[in-house]
Amino acid sequence: MKFSEQLDRIDLASLERVAEGRSSTVPDPLADRLLALGLVQKAEDRALQLTSVGLSLIHSSDQ
Repeated sequence: MKFSEQLDRIDLASLERVAEGRSSTVPDPLADRLLALGLVQKAEDRALQLTSVGLSLIHSSDQ
């Protein structure tokens, strides 16, 4: 099973928000899930940023 198949639409939408710089709009439970999956990490300013895995997932979903 592909990693992206483990994510639902809400997960992907939350990941897109992080990619767009709107991580503050991601609800805490979803942010925690993305953190646990290794798709995002916390930045110094408490915002979320994509990891390399999260970034590659966003790129692959754009195609």
